[in-house]
Amino acid sequence: KNTASNIDQVVTGAQGRFISVLVTKGLQRKAHSAKVAKVTSRHVYFTDTNNGAPNRRVERNRVLRMACGKAVFARSAL
Repeated sequence: KNTASNIDQVVTGAQGRFISVLVTKGLQRKAHSAKVAKVTSRHVYFTDTNNGAPNRRVERNRVLRMACGKAVFARSAL
């Protein structure tokens, strides 16, 4: 259930806490546990705690779901 209308609301509410991020790349989807560094109009920059390459930059339109506590933003995979 969406409780946030955009990514910025989830990031603002997180205040430095870890955020769950689901990213799509073609037909593949990858989940990240991350701390968001910054959000621009085109990209989301975050530090991934799961993988060896921690710093990531992802296009906003590739983020399918972002959640922190009760703040959840989700879009359809279409």
